[in-house]
Amino acid sequence: MLKRDPQQPWHPSYWLAALGAGGLSVSFFMYLMWMIPHGDFPMPTWEHLAAALQGSIALPTGVRPLAFLATTLMVLLALLHFTLVIWNLREQSAARKSENYATNWLDSPNEVQLMTQPLTFAMTVNVCFALGALLVPGLWSVVEYLFPLALLAFAGIGVWALRIYGRYISRILVSGGYRSDEHNHLSPLIAVFTFAMLSVGFAAPAAMSNTQALSVVASTLSILFLMVALVTGLLVLISGLQAMMQHGLQPQATPSVWMLVPIMTLLGIEWVRLQHGLDLHFATPIVPSKIFVMLTGIFMLQLGIMLLGYRIMQLNGYLAAHFKGDQRNPISFGLICPGVAVFVMGMFWWHLVWVESGIVSAFSPVYWLAIGILATVQFYTLMALLRLSARLLRYKPVVIASMQ
Repeated sequence: MLKRDPQQPWHPSYWLAALGAGGLSVSFFMYLMWMIPHGDFPMPTWEHLAAALQGSIALPTGVRPLAFLATTLMVLLALLHFTLVIWNLREQSAARKSENYATNWLDSPNEVQLMTQPLTFAMTVNVCFALGALLVPGLWSVVEYLFPLALLAFAGIGVWALRIYGRYISRILVSGGYRSDEHNHLSPLIAVFTFAMLSVGFAAPAAMSNTQALSVVASTLSILFLMVALVTGLLVLISGLQAMMQHGLQPQATPSVWMLVPIMTLLGIEWVRLQHGLDLHFATPIVPSKIFVMLTGIFMLQLGIMLLGYRIMQLNGYLAAHFKGDQRNPISFGLICPGVAVFVMGMFWWHLVWVESGIVSAFSPVYWLAIGILATVQFYTLMALLRLSARLLRYKPVVIASMQ
């Protein structure tokens, strides 16, 4: 049973636990995406997975058990994601009834943290799409009818997100109240994260739909949220970095230094998907050299940000305090998505740049070495989610036995 410390009020960052579980679920889909043959289909479906698990097709040594393990963990983490979404809905509903909810979250600069909710629901749509394709027989035969529904779902979430952020930023611009000494961190990047998630969500039908009009509409909406994400990100980085340079990083918001990493993964995948859409509907061939430059640039920058952030966390003791010490703060769930993002972008970079170009042979020793390194990142990220969930969502009151 999930239960937080009643002495600690509900915080929007609890949504990041659900987000992390959903992201990890999709991350295990990456093994199936790149290792299970799926012919001309843009992604593996139930038919491809069933053929692989039943032994109907020949697979390299180790791929079949890995596919079974990845599918199992994907489903289990998806169930955890849905459980945490329901739990957060109940907790936030109860929190809205408190007297200080409006003061803390609706009438303060902290309002931007409410973007975690549409962000998580956008992830929910992605999780449902991946699960449906893999676990529902014949679903891909009607996928062209499902793409408009996906567009409507993302559009609804997009309007919701724009309303939250529009209310927040317009109130700040009109009334002020934004003090640099209180915002010496990058937590407002959560809005950019949300817009990037919506952008990559719209890019899926853009890349996979065979209907040109639908693909163009999806591409347009994807580019819209890409532009919103880039402009918002620029504003947040300028103000946040300036405040951090002046006042130092606020220790409680330390995970925000890694938030650029998942944003970059989402926008990188969005770019790749748009290339596929352009190739399919506008006869614009995908240029491998462009894929190499873009994905390598993104992945190298991500690694640099992760190393810088890790050094910062060593200096201020954040990791030790929140994984082993007495600190229990839901903001620490912000550590999960960067690990997921490094793994996912690493899989894209490794397969699109190295394997598909023929530089590295699929399933060779060198191939498995890189997969092992990425899987290590994924494993530690999963352990981090479980550890933080145990510390923050499995509260057990201390009962002092009577001396009588």
